Amino acid sequence: MKRFVTRALIVVAAILGMMFAQVAPASADPPDELTRDLATLWTDVLQTKASKNPAVNEDAGPACWNLGHRTVAQFGFVPNQPCTVKPGTNIFVAAYSGECSTFDNDCNRETGPDPCTATTADGLLACTRKIDAAHSPDAGLTVTLNGDPLEPLTEVDVPGLNIQLPEDNIFDALIEPTPKGKGLSSAHGWVYLIDQADLHPGSNEIVINDPILGTVTTTIIVTKGH
Repeated sequence: MKRFVTRALIVVAAILGMMFAQVAPASADPPDELTRDLATLWTDVLQTKASKNPAVNEDAGPACWNLGHRTVAQFGFVPNQPCTVKPGTNIFVAAYSGECSTFDNDCNRETGPDPCTATTADGLLACTRKIDAAHSPDAGLTVTLNGDPLEPLTEVDVPGLNIQLPEDNIFDALIEPTPKGKGLSSAHGWVYLIDQADLHPGSNEIVINDPILGTVTTTIIVTKGH
């Protein structure tokens, strides 16, 4: 599914959207915590019912996904309210991320040009990487925090997520009705972990410039006190 089901789902940001500590260059193996966070994010996004899913339903509230270990990801397919966090919270930014799965309608699986027909973790990963290439840093993807560049972005692969797709699921909302059930998904993206020390009390702006999707601005509000 691209973002994002692209984005094909994440537009997964102004229609879609986002994640943060200094990270290794994209050519290096990503730190385990970045892989873990992207896996947690996509699992939550796919397994949350559309009616309660802030990624596709602005009435569900701000798309502040709690990833645990004092880390939050701002990520949605529709414009959302600002994300409010407590001091000491890290922000995981998925500058661009997508996924492909074995579910009907995902990544043009049933219809459309060049559908992804893979059924293995590696095959699904190859599908999502192929789609994501047009959104890469090499293609012009950039992110800033309060005007300062966040770089380098780290490329992360998450093959083989076991997903239990609910009724009233994200594909129903973004594409067309898709049966619930078990399936396999592989995700990929360019991410950055913003350390709590780099956020100031009050409003912080994350601006993502995608070469295809354009500019997406996310506001993170850090409360005062503990």
